[in-house]
Amino acid sequence: MSWNELLPTIMVADSDEDERCLMKSILELKGFQVLEALDGQEAIEIAVRKRPDLLLIQLKLPVVSGFTAIRRIKKHDELRDVPIIAISFNNPTSNHNLALAAGCNAHVENPIEFDLLDALIDRLLPGDRLPLASALIQ
Repeated sequence: MSWNELLPTIMVADSDEDERCLMKSILELKGFQVLEALDGQEAIEIAVRKRPDLLLIQLKLPVVSGFTAIRRIKKHDELRDVPIIAISFNNPTSNHNLALAAGCNAHVENPIEFDLLDALIDRLLPGDRLPLASALIQ
């Protein structure tokens, strides 16, 4: 087992390369291993194969929508309890309700307030799955 397999893992599913790279950079600086998905189908496949500790899924994804990907991921017994944070660009109230109905634990609007995202990740991940630096600060 390599050292990075011990790191908590977050999958970021976003079709926008700039957004995905920004999220990846920030999460890696916080001590997470980051998996990337470009569309909803890839998000499902990566989630099933890699079983990340938390998922960040853009609701408007190509191939398979974020909503559909979330519902399909939640159908897998081994992924049912994995926290999911939905990300959307507009219509916060409607998207929030739809995201929660699809199985998300939380919803954030883009542009993302990273302090809010950080607090959500801390709340949703079990303490033993937080990066060491984050666990020491708490």
